[in-house]
Amino acid sequence: MGPDSFDIPDSASIIAAWIGDAFTVLSPFGTDSRFHWTGLSAFVVLGLAIYALERKRTNSAQTGPLGFLFPPALYRSASSWVDVKVYVAGRFVRPLTGAIVWPMQVVVMGVTASFVSASITSGEVSEPTAWSLLLGTALVALVSDLGYYVTHRISHESRWLWPFHKVHHSAEVLTPITAKRNHPVFNLALALVRMLLSAPISGAILGVFGVVELATIFGLTMLIALMNVTGGALRHSHIWLDFGPILDRIFISPAQHQIHHSQAPRHHNKNYGLTLAIWDWMFGTLYVPQEREALEFGVADAEGNALPQAHNGLIEAYLMPFKEVYAVAHEKAPAPLHQAPDGIEGERA
Repeated sequence: MGPDSFDIPDSASIIAAWIGDAFTVLSPFGTDSRFHWTGLSAFVVLGLAIYALERKRTNSAQTGPLGFLFPPALYRSASSWVDVKVYVAGRFVRPLTGAIVWPMQVVVMGVTASFVSASITSGEVSEPTAWSLLLGTALVALVSDLGYYVTHRISHESRWLWPFHKVHHSAEVLTPITAKRNHPVFNLALALVRMLLSAPISGAILGVFGVVELATIFGLTMLIALMNVTGGALRHSHIWLDFGPILDRIFISPAQHQIHHSQAPRHHNKNYGLTLAIWDWMFGTLYVPQEREALEFGVADAEGNALPQAHNGLIEAYLMPFKEVYAVAHEKAPAPLHQAPDGIEGERA
């Protein structure tokens, strides 16, 4: 196949995928999240194991296993109800994000694939091997995880993006559904950064092998599958699971992400990573707990004092960030920053 006849991925399949996603907006499950059966199963299995250990350690039975996994006070809280509302609304908004990002991804992949096909393979595609697909999958997973770190960190440090990400951090209790408590603007920024980093690699694979299929585990990309089976759903929960001082420098444990949500000043601006801790380790934002720590969740000031809840419902969660950005743009209010530069005091989470 010559470079002039190289086929850019079929746009019809992209549109079909978008339509399919639109028909599944109400589904609580997905192959790209901790709500996949692997994540939910690990939540129950690991949670029950931690319950057994805690019960043995304290030599008491303060609550049963079901009550330990799903404390009624947490799941009936006002914060949890906002989580649910934002999640359901997000399922309807998600296809719009895809409609913006996927055409751009097709272009980036197509241009990259054409360039690679013409300059490296002389227009002749190779038969992919298991090892080559595994390597390609690992590279895409790595840059996607880096994309999350970059987007997440910028969302904390930028006066323009923090108001949107603050919706996630305003949760005062953590349950698995809190993972989906995200403003559409944050989701769009994340999708764009990940696409810009990973689409060229996917395009190169397409140019060399003529396929874009990558290796999966349980139908998931490798890092998502790894995160799920190691307790990804526990990250937004009351259940403490730490990997220890060595693995905490390689993978983000549930405990480390709970620390990221902490109001305590010593935890501010720490543990931005999704699956891998290596980015935090490399860029100086890693926090490795030495023991179990008592945590309070929500948005706080630089001294760790809790700030009033700004998102008491779906309308506030969706519209308040735009109001805050407007105030920042017109200098009507201090910049609501997670990390206040040049002596400007701002919000922390």
